[in-house]
Amino acid sequence: MEVYEEVVRSARQLLTHLPEPVYVEDLDGRMLWGNPAFEQIAEQWSRVPAAERRVPVMSGDGHPVAYTVYAAAAADERAAWYRVIAENTSDTIVLLDVQGVVRFVSPSFESMIGYRMDQYEGLDAFHVIHPEDREFVQLSFRSVIDTREATETSYRAVRADGHVIYLESRVKPVLGLDGQVLYVVAVVRDVSERKEAERLLDNILENVSAAVWSTDRDFTQYRFCSKSMEKIMGMSREVIMRHPIRLHDHIHPDDNLVLMGEVKKKLDDGQPVDIAVRLIHVEGETRWGRLLIQPFLNHCGETERLDGIALDITEQKRAELALEESRQRYKSLFENNLDGVFSMELDGYYVINANPAFEAIMGMEKARLANRCFLGMIFDEDHAEVYETLLSVKREGRPQHIECRLAQAKEGQKIVSITFVPIFLSNRLNGIHGIVKDITKRKTEERELIESEKRYKALQQSLNRFSNDLANVLKVSELEQRLIDEVSSVLQTTRVAIEEVPKGEEQERLSPGDTWIRIGEKRHPAYLRIGLDHGLLPIEREWLETAVRYVTILYDNLHLIEDLMKRMEDLVAANETPRWMLRLLFKLSEKERATLSSDLHDAVLQDLIIWYRKLESLRSLGSFDPAAHQELKRIEEGLLDAIHQIRITCNELRPPFLLKMGLIQSLKSLFEYTRMFANYEIEFVSETPAADLTEEQILGMYRIVQELLNNANKHSQADKVTITLANAVDGLAFTYADNGVGMEWAEHQDSFSHMGLAGIEKRVLSLDGRVAFRSAPGQGFGVDIRFPVTCPMT
Repeated sequence: MEVYEEVVRSARQLLTHLPEPVYVEDLDGRMLWGNPAFEQIAEQWSRVPAAERRVPVMSGDGHPVAYTVYAAAAADERAAWYRVIAENTSDTIVLLDVQGVVRFVSPSFESMIGYRMDQYEGLDAFHVIHPEDREFVQLSFRSVIDTREATETSYRAVRADGHVIYLESRVKPVLGLDGQVLYVVAVVRDVSERKEAERLLDNILENVSAAVWSTDRDFTQYRFCSKSMEKIMGMSREVIMRHPIRLHDHIHPDDNLVLMGEVKKKLDDGQPVDIAVRLIHVEGETRWGRLLIQPFLNHCGETERLDGIALDITEQKRAELALEESRQRYKSLFENNLDGVFSMELDGYYVINANPAFEAIMGMEKARLANRCFLGMIFDEDHAEVYETLLSVKREGRPQHIECRLAQAKEGQKIVSITFVPIFLSNRLNGIHGIVKDITKRKTEERELIESEKRYKALQQSLNRFSNDLANVLKVSELEQRLIDEVSSVLQTTRVAIEEVPKGEEQERLSPGDTWIRIGEKRHPAYLRIGLDHGLLPIEREWLETAVRYVTILYDNLHLIEDLMKRMEDLVAANETPRWMLRLLFKLSEKERATLSSDLHDAVLQDLIIWYRKLESLRSLGSFDPAAHQELKRIEEGLLDAIHQIRITCNELRPPFLLKMGLIQSLKSLFEYTRMFANYEIEFVSETPAADLTEEQILGMYRIVQELLNNANKHSQADKVTITLANAVDGLAFTYADNGVGMEWAEHQDSFSHMGLAGIEKRVLSLDGRVAFRSAPGQGFGVDIRFPVTCPMT
């Protein structure tokens, strides 16, 4: 009985005002209740009217408990009513079977879609729907059949003329007596104009990052919500409209409590609200929205609905937060800056604020700095320059930099670097900031660097001179004496010697008070012994190591060469000098020259280049006064000169591309280089050799020409040198002649070895050639050389 009472109660609520005669009967056919329209008809009938349609009333567990019966009486009249409604309503009514085939469509369909009724009835209802929305509408249709529940849907349709329109449908199933769906009724409305208005509104709101909405006073159902709400709240418009409560999931819990509490109370009281809330719909990011809500009051003064605007103020909030963060960062930077930072006013340059670093630099506490004239803290002699700098800042409104000394420094003279920065408020100069750095240590180092410049330059010149001289040293004794002279001169000491120390006696013989550096080996290890009254500076130690490295490279080899030369001289004196020995000696000499050139290039030259680049970087990046800057620049130029001289020495020791270029091209290159420094003209006439020259012949002739040009520079005082290279019957003919002062050949023939002529004679001999010298006072100097060429050209 309780079930029937609930059924009757529901029927009274739903069916009382229905114009159709309807009654409710139980499962056994007993009438439980009838509406007023049914009672009016029942008075005219002697029995209960026949049922036109029965609709089961389902219990909570899905079983029928009663039937709602639509009486058959007045069916024709109702049909007439329905026909009038269907034919005259602006909405279109479509009746579909469960397969989606159109069984009936109201006349308004033709004006809405453009197809005639007879063209649409009997066809698939979905073929007029836009292809992109068709699947969605079909799924919605199947859902109505499966769930037996009505639904609403929006979609696009394509008119007969090809235009796209927007439609809204209310779709409802029609159930049979067995509870199965017989038909589906869709009430369709053209909402294109509304959709266009909504689109325009959404475009406007999208551009201003705003959304408009309207809801009941309790936020249980939205009457309107612009599509731009999706971007702001991170939810689809459909979800917002159907489930408004889910909006609160996207609002920060703390702000949600405020909305549900005091904000809700103000709205209930009819007061407008303007509040900013945090939005958390993006994971890991907090966004901000501003809600402006206006209550709409009815005639009784009660809140009936709420209209509002939601604004995305994330960027504004971020800017505000960034501004606050910047302010805090500036404060932290000011307080914790390692440089001294202070502010002063414009009239008397009184200090009005300072950070701890400034207090430490000035040696004063903040209380003593307050309202103290900044100029009073500057060394007297620097007052005028600092004052002029401050005036320049005030006059030009641009930062200015200066270096000066502080007055009354507790730890001796203190030098600081100060950058004065103008402070502008509303485009007017309001004060001056100062940024102070203690540069006392740097300036001291600069002075030390400047003071060592002369020393460094002298050491570089010494290395240049020493390396050039080593190229002409051929004896161990000469090498030792040259090293002793250079060390004595540079280190200003007379206690310099080369000593041999037998192996095993080092501990006894090497006195700890002197500096001992091993340079090579004779019968016993040879050491350079230096007695100094003071320690070596770092640059002096580097110079000494470099000079000794030069010597060490040559020492053992020169000792060996000297022994070989002695033996060769003995053989020459006995007319037993073999040519192979001469060739061997010259090959060894060239090898050592190549080794020395490589060592100079790969070690010394690279070190000098590195130091030059370091000095160049220091000068370009550091802040130096003009005098120091000029001195550093002169040091750079000295280093460049040293680098250039070493490169020249390397080229002379081992001419590059000699074998690749060939003898003639190499000689032309040598003459071109010599002309830049010589005071005489060089005329060179050559023929292409009839046969290929060997490596020994190319290198031997090149060295002979080098030596002849060297003699011309030192002795001949000539203004023209003529050199010819031609093919001869017996090989290759070379001729040298100059128009210099000449000499008495008979008087100087015994000492011509000092002019390098002996070396020329021996080189020619090593090439199986012949040489003849000719000279007389005032008639210049000449050389004729012939040597065979044994490798025919292919």
